[in-house]
Amino acid sequence: MANPANTHSVENMFPLLVLHALPDASYQWAALRITGAETADADSLLRLFGQLGLAEACGGLPCLLPPSALAAMAAQPPTGLILHADSPDILPAPPPPPPGHAGPAMAVLLKLLGQLTSDADTHDIEATLKHDPELSIQLLRLVNSVAFAPGKKITSFGQAIALLGRRQLQRWLQLLLYARRGGGDAGNPLLPRSAWRASLMEGLCRINGGDREAQDEAFMVGMFSLLDQLFGKPLTEILSSLQLAEDITAALLHHEGPLGPLLALVESADKDHCDGSELAAVAAALEQTSIGTEAWCGAQIAALRWALQVSRES
Repeated sequence: MANPANTHSVENMFPLLVLHALPDASYQWAALRITGAETADADSLLRLFGQLGLAEACGGLPCLLPPSALAAMAAQPPTGLILHADSPDILPAPPPPPPGHAGPAMAVLLKLLGQLTSDADTHDIEATLKHDPELSIQLLRLVNSVAFAPGKKITSFGQAIALLGRRQLQRWLQLLLYARRGGGDAGNPLLPRSAWRASLMEGLCRINGGDREAQDEAFMVGMFSLLDQLFGKPLTEILSSLQLAEDITAALLHHEGPLGPLLALVESADKDHCDGSELAAVAAALEQTSIGTEAWCGAQIAALRWALQVSRES
């Protein structure tokens, strides 16, 4: 699956950067820490911030800052880079969810995901949906939106599933696992993290030449990689009911198969802070997966944008 064009080379001089969120105690504003910034030249950083162009963030994920923040770089010490953004668009980081809390709604979601991965009959999926009225309403609202079915009225769950498509239905249900906390109004901080991991896995798989099916599997690996934290149970116990493809299970449980190294890379970068040894682990993982540093940086940015969108719409 590796693409030789993306391997490290003399021409690939873009620095290795890993982005981190550093929210303050009040969670009202955040900082962007760029691990590896001390090795970056001004042109590379200008290119990076030129791609961002926004001043916003979501709790627990790196901030997206405007090019005007570049002015702060000159004042930073050479050992690293911390930029602050005071913006009404920055979202507060919510408190963590209670571990292991998974009510009936979670059980329905897991059952639906198991049915989708095993290519169950649409009538069986409809029957499961009918066990959760709130989930059924959310599905109908989603499919009746202008984005999916302009001018159409949905008259059955089978029609809704057909219009949405099983691929999109599966992704929507994966996100709902984290969005639904089983009670309470606060958002789940695992939602943006899981969305970021899923999107980053998909992007990295695409960079390495993976087809659409491989990208879907990579997305699922990233999304499911935090299920043990969500449910407070071992992944082996959770995955046993989902009937996942062997490559997905091997990546999640053992970091093996074609997606295992990509997950190891994403997990290496998903740290509250990253010291020299962890940055070296990211560099080694990039080398193993044949992903260049500029492609890596672009994939991080794309994943952050999508995670921010998901966090706001949830």
